[in-house]
Amino acid sequence: MYNAALGNVAVLALTLISAISGENDPPPAQNVAWSSYNFKTILTWSPKPTNYSYSVQYSRLSEDKTMHCIRTRETECDLTDKLENLRSTYTADVISEPLPSAKTDFVELPYASAPHFCPYKETKIGSPKFKVIQNEDTTKMEVHVQDPLTAIKRNGRPVNIREIFTSDLMYKVQYSKAGSTGKSKTQNHSNVVKIKKLERGVSYCFTVAAYIKSRKPQHQMGAWSIPVCWPPKTASFFEEISWYVLAGGATILLFILILLIIMIVLCCKRARLSKQVKIEAASGTTTTTV
Repeated sequence: MYNAALGNVAVLALTLISAISGENDPPPAQNVAWSSYNFKTILTWSPKPTNYSYSVQYSRLSEDKTMHCIRTRETECDLTDKLENLRSTYTADVISEPLPSAKTDFVELPYASAPHFCPYKETKIGSPKFKVIQNEDTTKMEVHVQDPLTAIKRNGRPVNIREIFTSDLMYKVQYSKAGSTGKSKTQNHSNVVKIKKLERGVSYCFTVAAYIKSRKPQHQMGAWSIPVCWPPKTASFFEEISWYVLAGGATILLFILILLIIMIVLCCKRARLSKQVKIEAASGTTTTTV
């Protein structure tokens, strides 16, 4: 009984110390960062909350902050539709809040701030789709680029990157002979990039990326597209068929050949035995096989 009473007193003392020291207070968020792709902009952080929640405050720089994603138990907040002026710089705080039932005496809730962010200058641009058109003069080709769509909507429709970046937008085209490691580059403000002085009868491979000249170097290039080769290279029969298919076919043929050899050997052996039996029967002798 005495030991049990001492234990209860110790637990109560530890609880009081923990409450006084604030050990049960919600911790501030960590790793607060912006993630933005084609103007789809999400604020992310960690860790996953346990007995508390998060709320996000955001604003244009030097303006009053607005609350969003209030009391969320998630570790991200979609701010795409909130950052209306794409050329402005924004700031955001992730606030850690105790549950409504918790009793706290906070003067200021713990929070963590995101770095400043400007969608126009920093969102990542995805790879564009394009097609290659060969002129009658086979030494010239045209790369027709399709402007990638963004997460921004106007009048109910998604806006493409040309409508946002206007004259800031260029397309870079990288090309080389099919199978070659050497590469050439060209660029153009237009959606049609003309490539000249190509070799006749040679297949070339092209890849395209958006380029925003007004940005800082680390944010200027968009993602490179998947290569497209034109004219399409005519592959031989063995190039078109997978090596796995060829290996499988060879294995089957080898198995059939071995099976035929075994059958031939068995047939020859049976024929020999049959002939020997006939000879012995004609001579009136009997052979006993042990």
